[in-house]
Amino acid sequence: MLNIVTAAEMKAYDRFTIEQVGLPSLLLMERAALEAVQVILQQFHPHKVLIVAGGGNNGGDALAVGRILAEKGKTVTFFMPSLDGRITEETLKQREVLLRLGFSIHNHFPKGEYDIVVDGLFGIGLSRALEGIYLDTVANINALKAKGAAIVSLDIPSGICADSGRIMGDAVKADVTVTFQFPKAGHYFYPGKKYTGNLFVRSVGIVGEKHAKIPSSYLAFEDADLVVNLPERNPAGNKGTFGKVLLFAGSKDMCGAAVLCAKAVLRAGAGMVKIITCEENRIIIQESIPEAMLYTYGETYDEKEIEKALTWADVLIAGPGIGGGDTARRLLEKFLRQGQKPFVIDADAINLISKERNLKKLLKAYEPGKVIMTPHPGEFIRLTEKEMDEYLTAPETAVLEAAKEFQCIMVGKNATTLIASYDTDRIYMNIFGNDGMATAGSGDVLAGIIGGLLAQQREPMRAVITGVYLHAKAGEKAADLKSNYGVTAGDMIESLW
Repeated sequence: MLNIVTAAEMKAYDRFTIEQVGLPSLLLMERAALEAVQVILQQFHPHKVLIVAGGGNNGGDALAVGRILAEKGKTVTFFMPSLDGRITEETLKQREVLLRLGFSIHNHFPKGEYDIVVDGLFGIGLSRALEGIYLDTVANINALKAKGAAIVSLDIPSGICADSGRIMGDAVKADVTVTFQFPKAGHYFYPGKKYTGNLFVRSVGIVGEKHAKIPSSYLAFEDADLVVNLPERNPAGNKGTFGKVLLFAGSKDMCGAAVLCAKAVLRAGAGMVKIITCEENRIIIQESIPEAMLYTYGETYDEKEIEKALTWADVLIAGPGIGGGDTARRLLEKFLRQGQKPFVIDADAINLISKERNLKKLLKAYEPGKVIMTPHPGEFIRLTEKEMDEYLTAPETAVLEAAKEFQCIMVGKNATTLIASYDTDRIYMNIFGNDGMATAGSGDVLAGIIGGLLAQQREPMRAVITGVYLHAKAGEKAADLKSNYGVTAGDMIESLW
């Protein structure tokens, strides 16, 4: 798993490394500069370089980068805006080294054309909106980008909040960002992710939570984590071995949600899926997914058949395309009254719970940790009664609070999906996927993948983080084949493995 940190956590790790481990700050700065130079030379072929350095240690990193590039024969121009005496000890030493070596440092933004601009104006410590000369400097950097210069930001693009990814007045639009030791949350939250460009994480010797005993706020699933998190397959197993999923999905004119979700259940590895849906969907489902078992209802349903299905199932899924009618509400109530089996709640089921006090009460009474909820932002604010701005401004807080309120695992679907559990403050962040996945049926596929994994391993958090990862990687694979413009939910199912 990848640790993703806030600004405060990164500063704490840095301080622990310097004060407790004993690695000098200037040594860490030189290591950071060497790593940044290596990335620059790998990614570009610079001749004329502009270094933009602020007064913090991020500026010291930038000055050291410029010095090393000059040693390698590059033409380097240095710029430090008026700092009003605010400069760290390390950055002051880097500045003095440059002056002793005969370099000049401009205090007004230099005119000219450059291949590369190295942005070291502000690092992760920015806490208020840019103004004055700093705002002008960011505008000047972006103007050089518009003229063809490549922009390399150190640690994080100046003007981006390291915790939220928000733009603080204005921000540098980097082509490449080189960050040190751990990625920051602001690299993955939008719009910070867009401004970060291609992210390179380079080790410089700063210790993390293992030594400092300060856990990172976020973890992210990496490619290497897949093998150890996939359910084990018993070579002597049968369809029952790999789990039985009961799916309540689809309504009149909304059959596609049931088909997509059921296909994803089976493609994720579950042994069997049974669909409960309205009679109008019978023929379409039988033709589209003959592998699925089926129970259909008309104006009424057979209570004994529903109870039998609930008893049969290992895992429950409810919501995709069920609508908001009375039959859907009553069937959802029966699912919630089951109370113990792993249960993925998606889409219309979330909307019904949002409107019905009794359903919300049953949700809260369900066995803690057995429910997985997968709302998109609109569904999330209806469920939690928050304002959209409140949710989008601090999604990590909102998702964690909701997980604890409902004693569940909450999957806050968005451009950066967050996963929170009721029993921990650690949040999982999805760092994969693309905008091609913002298409009808994508959420139905995700619910099916999670349910299919749950059927095989019955470990909800493990199934969820693996499922979100697989869904995102399937979206990437589908986009490679069809482009971001052409991805459909069905393409994601076909691209799952």
